[in-house]
Amino acid sequence: MEFTVNLTHITDDAWQPLRSQLDDTLRKGAKVRSNSLREQVIARTYTLNGTLSLFQIRKPTMEAALAQGLLTPLTDPEGQTRFAASEINHILQNPAALERIHEHERVFLDDIANLMEINVKDLRRRLIKAGIENPRPTWGEVKPVLDLPVKTLAELREAVIQRKAAKRDAIRASQRDRREREREEQRAALEQKRLLRQKLLDAFPAWRHENRSEQLITLHVGPPNSGKTHDAIRVLEEAGSGWYLAPLRLLAYEVFDRLNQRGTPCNLLTGEEYIPIPGATITAATIEMFNSQHSGEVVVIDEAQMLADSDRGWAWTRALMDANAPDIHVIAPTYAQTLILNLADAAGIDIEIVEHQRLSPIRVADTPWSLEDLPPKTILIAFSRATVLDLKMTLEDLGRDVSIIYGSLPPEVRRKQADRFANGETDVCVATDAVGMGLNLPADHVCFYELEKFDGRTVRLLTAAEVQQIGGRAGRFGFAETGIVGALSRRDLRLLRRLFYDTPPELTHARIAPTVDDLALLPGPLHERLIQWSELQSIPESLRDKVRIADLSERIELAKMLSDKEVEYLGLETALRLVNAPTNRVSRAYWRDCATSIITAFRMPLPDFPPTEINDSSDLEATEEAIAKADIYLWLSRREEFAQYAPEHVTVRALRNQWSIRIDDALVNKLKVRRQCKQCGRPLPLQYRYRICDYCYNAQADGSE
Repeated sequence: MEFTVNLTHITDDAWQPLRSQLDDTLRKGAKVRSNSLREQVIARTYTLNGTLSLFQIRKPTMEAALAQGLLTPLTDPEGQTRFAASEINHILQNPAALERIHEHERVFLDDIANLMEINVKDLRRRLIKAGIENPRPTWGEVKPVLDLPVKTLAELREAVIQRKAAKRDAIRASQRDRREREREEQRAALEQKRLLRQKLLDAFPAWRHENRSEQLITLHVGPPNSGKTHDAIRVLEEAGSGWYLAPLRLLAYEVFDRLNQRGTPCNLLTGEEYIPIPGATITAATIEMFNSQHSGEVVVIDEAQMLADSDRGWAWTRALMDANAPDIHVIAPTYAQTLILNLADAAGIDIEIVEHQRLSPIRVADTPWSLEDLPPKTILIAFSRATVLDLKMTLEDLGRDVSIIYGSLPPEVRRKQADRFANGETDVCVATDAVGMGLNLPADHVCFYELEKFDGRTVRLLTAAEVQQIGGRAGRFGFAETGIVGALSRRDLRLLRRLFYDTPPELTHARIAPTVDDLALLPGPLHERLIQWSELQSIPESLRDKVRIADLSERIELAKMLSDKEVEYLGLETALRLVNAPTNRVSRAYWRDCATSIITAFRMPLPDFPPTEINDSSDLEATEEAIAKADIYLWLSRREEFAQYAPEHVTVRALRNQWSIRIDDALVNKLKVRRQCKQCGRPLPLQYRYRICDYCYNAQADGSE
């Protein structure tokens, strides 16, 4: 039951007995302003809470002190505990008396351990040995059994405060020192970065030089199927010497084959292959293989919109800026025109523009098509290998003859598949956007199975430029009167129409990559030099609105796999050439095996052999991976520094050809490659996102419950 006092019935006289027990000693700071007995008592006493505060103790300590008779409590008429000011003031002035009360105060072991400069566990062991097991003992229990540098609780508290203050000051001083060091390091890093950037800027190639007055760029702009490449190659033929530079081995091979069939000797040079033709002074090459010091009379740079490609654009920039041929022909869509004009101006090269018009009309279909009624001579566009293979089987089940083309398919197989379509052996070609790069694939129609693609980071809608580049394959001149572009749904057809007739945004920046001389100016391991070069953005101010750095992520991943000692052994130039090999996530491990062989002066390992027969999608994928590894072997064998470690390049090339033929044969024989549920083997629907079917997924969900 709670005791309460009715204050309204307490008279001032009720305070008289308590007043008579008190002398005239006032509590600190108190003043008596009236003759009220209540006020006089209050001025001459301390409340319980006030006393606890003055003594710096907790309530349990006060209770223990009262039980020991160390204090005399008083109760006022209002029921509140008070203490005479004379008693409290005396104790405050008498350290020994205060210490007797403090002995009942419980202490924190970490404060004592801190003072003794030991850890709490050691302190606890000492106290247990002394018979004190309470984790919160009183000061009176602790003091006698420990050799402490203080004698009273007040001294302990003061020492703890001082140590904490000192520690806090030390931490603050350390933080100030650390911040100052960091600022100094940042200043030093910024200064080093500034100096490195300046060195790189000083080493940036001089695109303007005295020989530019003897050069002319002819820019061929226009839509697909407008004769741009045909006209440029005719100039190259007439000149009799020079280069045709392509983004794909397949395109380089087409020009190589075409020129030689027309009686114009032409070499073929790709990263993996060199076919010299007696008497040839023209070379058809993938653009990375261009030797600018021997440019000949004419250089043809095809698909120049690739200048802006984050991964490979540097090769187009280098070809355009380093070519010393008097006549440079550049082939590009209209939206690349401004960028090429800006680059020509930056280099001080005269430029002429030749506008090409499409040779055959093209339009968007009025109504959507269906898979069941796709017209003959149609290229059906999808954006993943799995979807292409699924569509191949679906169409073959509908009685169609189908070719397929996708990025990881070996170029020889792509060519054979394209030839079958061009020759009428197949009436539908299911392809990814690999067909957009000028591949000679005559078709009356291009149908977009989907208008979204995964670009390595996210699934996104196609751009107007992509739709126009791919759709422009329809209605090749000389093969069809009109090209028609379509889709499989009304929604996609509306979207396709908008994208096909939109004006693509202008390209703004070409790409550049580091040279060996650039990296030699930078400190650290090779991968860090590549990262530094990217971060320094060492592009002259006059070119910053025209040029950006290339994406070096794959090179950096390979460089991380080389130790500093290995790079030092190889030499920077050789190490950089090694990490330029054509790899991807799947083939990096094989590349590392080849690098180890080169570094240890052993012959490189042969690629893993694929299955001897291709019976399903897994066999097909394994064979494609084997060919990708063979490409690495052959690419390395074509470099002078690595050729001695690839003595079996003839064998590897023969194996690669066998594997390519095996793939082509499997595709011609209507390989069953439809994706199946990983658990039950049921066929998965087209565009199905998951690896197991709904039935298996639901069965798993029911089982988990």
